[in-house]
Amino acid sequence: MPGIGFIETFKQSMERQDKLTIVAYGDSWTYGSVAEGWYEARDRGYDSSLITGSWASMLRDVVAARNAQAAVFNEGVGGWTAPRGLEAYAEKVAPHRPDYVILNFGINDWKNGLPLADYEAAMNAIVARVKEDGGQTVLWTSGPLSVAGVQTYGWPQPWDGSKLAHTFAEFTAALHRLAEAHDLPLADAAADIEALHASGEDLQDWFFDSIHFKQQGHDMILRRIAATLGLPE
Repeated sequence: MPGIGFIETFKQSMERQDKLTIVAYGDSWTYGSVAEGWYEARDRGYDSSLITGSWASMLRDVVAARNAQAAVFNEGVGGWTAPRGLEAYAEKVAPHRPDYVILNFGINDWKNGLPLADYEAAMNAIVARVKEDGGQTVLWTSGPLSVAGVQTYGWPQPWDGSKLAHTFAEFTAALHRLAEAHDLPLADAAADIEALHASGEDLQDWFFDSIHFKQQGHDMILRRIAATLGLPE
């Protein structure tokens, strides 16, 4: 499994109570749409610190309970693509001097029709910047999405991706390739949710719209990221 070496290093640092900085970086799924507290955050200028149910906020609590010297910062921005994330890296991520960056972009890249090659290039560049700055990257997968002609999960207004050049699955596959190429850990939350659906779980009530989950999705993402990092919930 990619990333085993530095995840062991992470666990040891947590046990030693080392001072650690972790940055969650991505789009609205990182920012916290539409978890508990999202409406309050929206009404107060989109202050992500008010979103108590986002996976990043919950991860902050899990990390703090294990190591008071570790800090988690949420730098997710709704609507952003990987190229936009790369462009803003110096502003949003670098000032934190992170030891770890928990990274995911892809949904906006896909639905905005970004060429897959451009997405992969931007994600590779972000990973390289993190490494150059002395940090390490943890990747995770978002979704599944409700897409017409692919899988709707019972959601009545699935996304129409028929005119897009790529399927969303191709963007998810690109994350897997990135993890393999750079020996990075990949928290495959999307696979966990797909497996839950395959076991008989009805996901229809999980959807806020065709591409965002409500609280259930954030809970599942947290579980997979925490497990990947070797953290208890």
